[in-house]
Amino acid sequence: MASLPWKAKQRLRQLLKSTALRAISFIIARPRLDDFLRRQVYRFPGIAGRMRAAVAHSRRSNWQTLPPVLSDEAELSDDARLILQDLTRAADRVRTP
Repeated sequence: MASLPWKAKQRLRQLLKSTALRAISFIIARPRLDDFLRRQVYRFPGIAGRMRAAVAHSRRSNWQTLPPVLSDEAELSDDARLILQDLTRAADRVRTP
């Protein structure tokens, strides 16, 4: 990759990333395959560490992109509405270190 122009490197990285994400989606959609590959990957410590880091990063990313909470609170039970209000207040509160 050292001899490739910058644009070609960027396109190659994007292609590899999109291919990897599609492969991961394919595997995750099939629980038996997912379980089998998770057991097998630990035979290769270098890959296992990278996989753990990727999973942690993807979970963190998924958490940051959660859809907004339902705007129609009328469908919630009283207890669920109270919990939602408590969580909203806690999220809006400014945290000080």
